[in-house]
Amino acid sequence: MEQLSLSLLPKDGVKMLDSLRAGNLIAVKSKNDFMYVILRKGEYQMFLHTIGAPNGGTKRFEDNEKYAAIVKNFAQLSDLAVEVAFDEKTMNIYHVMASAEEAILTEFPGDDRDLDETVDFTPPNELEDDGDEGSEDE
Repeated sequence: MEQLSLSLLPKDGVKMLDSLRAGNLIAVKSKNDFMYVILRKGEYQMFLHTIGAPNGGTKRFEDNEKYAAIVKNFAQLSDLAVEVAFDEKTMNIYHVMASAEEAILTEFPGDDRDLDETVDFTPPNELEDDGDEGSEDE
């Protein structure tokens, strides 16, 4: 079965490069724009897409120290970075990007950082404990 696995990445350029070198796609979101980066055949392939736009763009750069530094910098410049693991042999890269974008926008519907920061990732058990303590009136 064809599946994607999405994981949030910390704002750490080294971890982003490690993920790319492990064969994953990285989806980077900044405001209303997505950039997808994959390392293939010794090149960084970048696909650019604005949310809601019918088209996008592409760029390619060789895998060298200069461009690795640029890719590492994406971690700090982005609002959100997501690692997308998939089977490149059985899945079309464009389908992977479209599916990843839809999943990311479902979890992070805002078009800026302020809205995205309101997403709460508190484990369910902690919510139950907090609810009991805060039920008394002051």
